[in-house]
Amino acid sequence: MELHNRVKRVIGLVAVGILLVPAFSFLLGSSASGLESNKTIYLTFDDGPHPIFTPLLLALLDENGAKATFFPIGSRLEERWGNDDLQALLNRGHAIGNHSWNHRDLSKEKEIGTKFQLDQSSVITEKMVGFRPSCFRAPFGEKNQYVLETASSLGMKHIGWTVDPQEWNDTSIEEAMNHIVKRFAGGAIVLLHDRRFLTLPIVREILRTFPSDKWSYETLPDCRNDEEKNLRLSTRTAGDVPIGKVVDIKKVESTNIFTGWGYDPDHPEGGLKVFIGGTNDQESISIETDSQHNFKLEITDLEIDAPVCLWLKNEGLSRHNTFIGCHNAHK
Repeated sequence: MELHNRVKRVIGLVAVGILLVPAFSFLLGSSASGLESNKTIYLTFDDGPHPIFTPLLLALLDENGAKATFFPIGSRLEERWGNDDLQALLNRGHAIGNHSWNHRDLSKEKEIGTKFQLDQSSVITEKMVGFRPSCFRAPFGEKNQYVLETASSLGMKHIGWTVDPQEWNDTSIEEAMNHIVKRFAGGAIVLLHDRRFLTLPIVREILRTFPSDKWSYETLPDCRNDEEKNLRLSTRTAGDVPIGKVVDIKKVESTNIFTGWGYDPDHPEGGLKVFIGGTNDQESISIETDSQHNFKLEITDLEIDAPVCLWLKNEGLSRHNTFIGCHNAHK
């Protein structure tokens, strides 16, 4: 089932499950207020996907216009998600990495085992979205020279982290946030896990303490693929739902400019409608893609604090609109 359909069903759980968790910002005292803003935070999530927690997390990120990098376990990706689920994650503007096939300590694997763990996971990603990850994170962070060389031969760079709040070890939210604040020296790569419920309130507190109008939440540069558009397009056939992505947002004087692409395999000539909606798909301002499937949406005097959510209008066989994420236009 499509990932954003799940989000529609569980969005109430975000309000009930996450928002009932008390806010811990007051516990941080002046630590957060003294931090320099306008810096970059790279949220990263290992060990997914989870059938419940990953959609909840994606909804929470959308509410704040935040982007992240996901390092799923290959076997779980194959077992739990279909092609459109992973496409939906990329549609939102997130990035994908490699976290091995079944989370074995690669530093203790024989050479053939290491190559299998990394290659097989990349094979599954390529099958789903048309390209292999350009980055990986070793399970437990354990790696040796052969692991790095094998990953390099498969086109991947290793990604570590600078902040580990240890929610995997059932730390309290207060302890996790105090750990994070002490280590956010103008930016960070944060290690988290989308297989655990505790991750949700911690992410909520990160976004509250380091608001997205002052801090930039981005995907890791080494995990981005410059050929993503063409490679993803190659996976779509008639009857598939549209795919797309916002690739740049800038503000020129009073005009907010969103550029990106959208593709409907039922209408390969272009002309796909791109429109602004909420987390639902109620249509408002809209434009159409050109013959190369690119779009440029300009909004004058946008005076809102909430992220702007974009959709692709599906007039093809499945009649299923595609959500391409919520984005902070006021930066």
